[in-house]
Amino acid sequence: MNVTELARQLGSTKEELLKKLPSLGFDIGSRAIKVDNAVAEKIKRAWSQQKRTERIKEKIAKQEEYDAKKSSQVEQGREIRIPQKITVSDFASELGIDVVRLIGYLMKNGIMASLNEQIDFETACIIGEDYGVKVLKIDGEVTEHSSLKEDIRALKKEISENSKGIERPPVVVVMGHVDHGKTTLLDAIRNTNVVGGESGGITQHIGAYQVTQKNRVITFLDTPGHEAFKAMRERGGQVADVAILVVAADDGLKPQTLESINVIQKEKLPFVVAINKIDKPGADVDKVKKELSEINLVPEDWGGKTITSCVSAKKSDGIAELLDMVILVSDIEKFTADPHADSRGVIIESHIDKGEGPVATVLVQSGTLRVGDEIAIGDCYGKVKALKDWQNNDVQAAPPSMPVKILGLKSTPKIGEILRAQEIGRDMRKKSQKRYRFVDIESKKENTSVKEEKQEKEESTKTFFDIIVKADVLGSLEALLGALKNLNKPSVEVSILKQGLGNITESDLVLAETSGAVIYGFNVNLSKEAQKMSYRRASEIKISKIIYEILEDVENRMKAFVKTETIEIKQGDILVLKVFKSSRSESIIGGRVKSAPVSSLSRFRVFRSGEPIEEGKIVEIQKNKSTVKTIEEGAECGIKVSGARGLKEDDLLSCYIEEERQV
Repeated sequence: MNVTELARQLGSTKEELLKKLPSLGFDIGSRAIKVDNAVAEKIKRAWSQQKRTERIKEKIAKQEEYDAKKSSQVEQGREIRIPQKITVSDFASELGIDVVRLIGYLMKNGIMASLNEQIDFETACIIGEDYGVKVLKIDGEVTEHSSLKEDIRALKKEISENSKGIERPPVVVVMGHVDHGKTTLLDAIRNTNVVGGESGGITQHIGAYQVTQKNRVITFLDTPGHEAFKAMRERGGQVADVAILVVAADDGLKPQTLESINVIQKEKLPFVVAINKIDKPGADVDKVKKELSEINLVPEDWGGKTITSCVSAKKSDGIAELLDMVILVSDIEKFTADPHADSRGVIIESHIDKGEGPVATVLVQSGTLRVGDEIAIGDCYGKVKALKDWQNNDVQAAPPSMPVKILGLKSTPKIGEILRAQEIGRDMRKKSQKRYRFVDIESKKENTSVKEEKQEKEESTKTFFDIIVKADVLGSLEALLGALKNLNKPSVEVSILKQGLGNITESDLVLAETSGAVIYGFNVNLSKEAQKMSYRRASEIKISKIIYEILEDVENRMKAFVKTETIEIKQGDILVLKVFKSSRSESIIGGRVKSAPVSSLSRFRVFRSGEPIEEGKIVEIQKNKSTVKTIEEGAECGIKVSGARGLKEDDLLSCYIEEERQV
């Protein structure tokens, strides 16, 4: 083969090729014109290997440069406030990173913490510094949310200690991961089709229902499973007496399952695990029980104390047995309340209805709420004009543990506030102004010059993505705003110019056009006037009945503003002890882990005699014939890998996890 042609095929010049050949072990002379075809093929393979090695070395050098820069100068990023202890999942959410990445980082540093375990403030500070985030302690600061939680706990304690109390129906909260069948389970219990009315079969609001089992009334709270509704799940856990944790038999424990367990344990709720979807082909009840045992929730039939019940919500199998378990737990706990005391309850939902005005759903905790009662809820008040049960039937009175919708309020109360039946005096009427939640925020934003706001933003180093948010009810709006806040990055932030309840109006379109904002509507429509105006205005409007569709759209748009780079989080090394299979697509090896634990999500570089020669990724790790997600330092295991060819004994696989970070 002609040397010039060989150089062309290798993407090089003849001069560069002849200069590099001696270092590759081919000395054909500096003036060679032709080369033997067999030798040319060997040169191609060696050249390709050399190029791969150079690329690997460039990556290593780039990572070393990044690490050196990071250690010499702490990145200046945003600030977050956390309590003295925080769960790994919550901290990952605060940092704005995937929880798997955080667990990988902790493993690298010798901390074997699961998603639901807690880390202390000092550890969080070190991690935050590494991610360019300054971590501050809350220092006993009482937020509105935590204050409402304490009010609910105090109310429940006071009611339970009342010596005049008589037995009341238990309040049961149904919790679990999205799409594990919570609403379908309630649907089977009630023999009604609630799930058909939810977008995508996903619960978007808290629902409260009552059923009868063996002449015993049970109140059920259905809570949303999607991660954006964390606050609503916590609220359900605070007002409930018993929890049903729904776990799909074909899916096992998932992030929101673990988060629900955290809420249950925090509120000290007795609970029953409903293992659902046992009729599906991939169902594995024993696998679910094994996963529960791994987090110290050992099932009763395995010698533990955790009550489990196998059900098929779709086929209505095992429902009666599950309800019997709930009644059994209730009988052990003995829930009581005084129906003759002054009426008190907790607001679990509120919104503004076009025809009915401010409406709130209350779960009565003590006393009996009646039509005609004057009530105070925080700084809003009213007189009960009508009470409607969960089937929207008018009722005259609501005893303890009954959820009812109240009409007659002067404004929408905050969710989680305590309702008290009391005489409303003149002072309170003067003090309390008729208001709608978030209206004051809207007017404040609208009265501010959009031009001035834009000027302020331009002077800032951050990029702002302007949006307008409208939702149907207060709980959904709170969930959406909280989830949008979590999307903020150090260099780009969601700027909510206006937020409110109800349909999208003309003023929303005008503000969006003036500011260049995108309008997001959750479970709402455009008013008639806005529909007419939308044909003439250039405003962009996105309406959805599923919250994560909105979040995905916002996140995708924000990515356009963010510059990122891929960095590596170092893990342990694997020494190759035996090569069982070697092919182009995948290889199987036996190895021993060195330096630090290794995750099954890892990538690796192959070092031979100290030189990097190949790259690849781990497909699967097996220990004692079982697939594992991580393998500890010093352990031996079987590993399936892809991308790396020609592995040999004594090769060293240097493992790492790739992560995208902002520049």
